[in-house]
Amino acid sequence: MKRYDVVDIVIFTVAVYVVTIAIQIYQPATGGYFNLGESMIYLAALLYGPIVAGIAGGVGAALADLSTGYSIFAPGTLVIKFIEGVVAGFLIKRFKGGVKPMLSILVGVIYTGLLVFFTINYWAGEAYFGPSEYLGFEISSPMINVPLPIWILFVLIIGGLATYVLFKKLVYSSEAILLLLAGSTMVLGYYLYEYFISNPLMGRAPEAAIAEVPINIGQAVIGASIAIPLAAWLRRAGYGETSTRS
Repeated sequence: MKRYDVVDIVIFTVAVYVVTIAIQIYQPATGGYFNLGESMIYLAALLYGPIVAGIAGGVGAALADLSTGYSIFAPGTLVIKFIEGVVAGFLIKRFKGGVKPMLSILVGVIYTGLLVFFTINYWAGEAYFGPSEYLGFEISSPMINVPLPIWILFVLIIGGLATYVLFKKLVYSSEAILLLLAGSTMVLGYYLYEYFISNPLMGRAPEAAIAEVPINIGQAVIGASIAIPLAAWLRRAGYGETSTRS
């Protein structure tokens, strides 16, 4: 790898780690948690491809599990998030391309609709701003109760930005679709890991793994919705494999 590839891996590993532990919404059915780490994995895939996204996603997210009391998930996370990042970066490199503006708007509207759906059904309410445990020590992370209207306004802004970026072709709408395809590997991976490994080890019913499937789908949607406008801004600023640095 070139020197700046290693630097990019380090930067995005730290980014995945920080974003993953910043907001954690505990899921009692499986003992896992909702987080925004996908946004940095997808951003790495959009800017630098499969190697950076895979290593940063796997290592950064696994370190987050280890340091915030979710160590039982760390081995699975290392593999699942690595595969997710590699698949996202590979698909974008291989299949991205322009599409008609109206389809771009449609993709953006679908993203926005999905964000509102998951907000109403899963995200609004109490959430810890940061982990409740760090490196084995209990910490007093503030619990915030985000009212539903605030959540909806937040996701409408994100969805609107993503729609604008896709319409202006700063990020291709095909890339937005490919990110969700990559996210499906994460959804399936955690379902299998929870069903066969983590739930039995924690004394939970294996079938309870299905409860986190919609949570993880929503995690992929909001992660992609955040990554798309960020990627557009960074690409215009000259970052990524399409910049003059490459």
